[in-house]
Amino acid sequence: MKYLKLFCFAALVVLANPAVQARDLGEGAVNDSPSRALRNSDNFYEIWSGVGRLSLQSGETCSAVLLDTRNRQGRATGPAYLLTSGHCVFFRYGSARTDLPLNASVTFHYFHDVPQRKRQYPIRIALWSSLVGTDLAVLEIDATLASLIQAGVNPLKLASHLTYENQDVLNVGAPGGFTEAGLRLSACAERIAGTFIDHPGVFPLAMKNSCDLHAGSSGSPMLNRLTNEITGIVSKVAISRNHPAQSDCEHSTSCQAARFNYSYSASFLYACFIDGVFTLAAPNCSLEPVELTVTEPWKLKSHVYKTQNANGQVVLPKWDFRFSLKAPFYRYKMVRNARDCQVPTFYSPAISTENAYINSEIGPQSGAYALCIIGVASADSKLTRGALNNVFTSAVNMSTTPGTLPEMASQ
Repeated sequence: MKYLKLFCFAALVVLANPAVQARDLGEGAVNDSPSRALRNSDNFYEIWSGVGRLSLQSGETCSAVLLDTRNRQGRATGPAYLLTSGHCVFFRYGSARTDLPLNASVTFHYFHDVPQRKRQYPIRIALWSSLVGTDLAVLEIDATLASLIQAGVNPLKLASHLTYENQDVLNVGAPGGFTEAGLRLSACAERIAGTFIDHPGVFPLAMKNSCDLHAGSSGSPMLNRLTNEITGIVSKVAISRNHPAQSDCEHSTSCQAARFNYSYSASFLYACFIDGVFTLAAPNCSLEPVELTVTEPWKLKSHVYKTQNANGQVVLPKWDFRFSLKAPFYRYKMVRNARDCQVPTFYSPAISTENAYINSEIGPQSGAYALCIIGVASADSKLTRGALNNVFTSAVNMSTTPGTLPEMASQ
């Protein structure tokens, strides 16, 4: 009994003492503080040796991260895979491609103080790259995961599920523009961006943060501060984070949106790896090619308004959305929360993509609305998880045109 009491007391001490809990990988870094270069001469940051600099044939660079795809027995049996931003690979809004040739390379151990340890590997192929509701790409390196691990390159695990709660995160990336050319660490909080984001090129399923990121950070991982798991991949870096806010910025959604970085969760890709091999046709993966072209992109509006006709009736705006799609049919729906685009219920029956045009009303309540569009192969095709992973999303914010409606009607 005496020993049991001592054990219980020791357990309580462990639980109460933060010093013996999980290591803070940010080492006390304050959220939104300036990024810092990582010095690895003492091997302290080997856990991030798998975050690399992606060099493209165009001369541009992005960041990328080596995925830990070891099987349940901890064995690396397959190829080595990189996760990065889709726009770094193939930049066409509304397109997802598979098996794309890619002339590029990745440099691991990218620490500025130990340049002799850097290791460069060619990219074999881009297995999947998407700008359809997300901004992600999976690349295969011309090497096995086992050989990279043996060379001291440490892969990082994907978070197995997406959390919609605010969480403290770290960013480790390889931006340019610094005399210390290497990986940099930044700390911040990450949260859901919301359905409506008044920032061009950002989809409604994005996360947002205010880490100190720079050009070249696209493709870098956002990491759980305690577990080191990948919570998302950076897509767009803030335009004006380090500039003083305009006096009227708090009243402008565009101004506010431009002060954040945006990233996308990659947790759904967890189901695409079978025994260490990226498998497009896995039951809950099926990342198919998508080719959606907005026919009249100049007509896309971020804000729409309710008005009132001569008879005093409320007139709701319409989507007025013309597009083409390589699939013969499509299904669509309108939702208030963009996350519901990946829920299979309430989609329309299949509609022919010939002269595709969505002009249904938006509303009636004020606020954000997302349009969800999925291409399907036939009129009776069911929406699989794979199809829902390839949903195209667009969003608007609806309000009342000032002075046209009584205040009551805009609620």
